[in-house]
Amino acid sequence: MSEKGASEVDYDALLVLIDCMEQTPPLSREEMVELSASQHAVVERMLATGQTWNQASSGPAILSLNEGEFLDHLKAIDNNLGEQTAIVAAAFARYLHLGEVPAPYYPWRIAIILRREKKLELEKRFLAAWCEHFAGGNGTRYGQLVDRYRKLA
Repeated sequence: MSEKGASEVDYDALLVLIDCMEQTPPLSREEMVELSASQHAVVERMLATGQTWNQASSGPAILSLNEGEFLDHLKAIDNNLGEQTAIVAAAFARYLHLGEVPAPYYPWRIAIILRREKKLELEKRFLAAWCEHFAGGNGTRYGQLVDRYRKLA
């Protein structure tokens, strides 16, 4: 992201993601159980090949970086709405395919960027869509996203 803020292309990509999340019903418990079979196949691949989860599940390349490179990459894209949106969109697609709940770091960054750019209605809409699917995520940041949405609602 440039110092001028996010581009219209970045906002358009975010709107597409929000539309997709809004139009996709949350996975039911039964659907999650069915998708767990895909996760079992990933575990079998890991055991057979010695690959990490990310490698065996064809996860994002950034998760295969060593810790230092990964942290440098996170820092480099921290304020880039387009990058954060692309990561969340890919993670949402993985969730629908594997039942793998996305990490909350990237939606948190989207919310921060939107707040800084005073796009409160867009932040509210994004968080509403996110929380519809992942409000019950395990971990502190999931709860912080829900709290952030409640304060806007």
